Amino acid sequence: MVENDELEEMMMAAPSAREIKKNDHVMLNKAVSHPLRRKLVKSIGVFGKTKDDIQGEIDIDDASFKYQTEFLVNGTFLKVENGLYKLTDKGLDLLANIN
Repeated sequence: MVENDELEEMMMAAPSAREIKKNDHVMLNKAVSHPLRRKLVKSIGVFGKTKDDIQGEIDIDDASFKYQTEFLVNGTFLKVENGLYKLTDKGLDLLANIN
């Protein structure tokens, strides 16, 4: 039986609290620094909206909409429930910090 070396163990370990915090900051920066993502977050607002409502409000094609909303979902800023795009608590914090 082959023993795992230290490097392999480190790679298999869960991320540390520091790494998680750093990744959260990176995702937040990516979300807030992209103009289209800011527009999406502002459009969705506190109460949420459907895709049609959002696309009617901002000029965004289907492919860009899908890519940008998937980024926000994966970053846990956004969730989709019954066709309604809603900001998570993290997304609401993002909204509060967008000028």
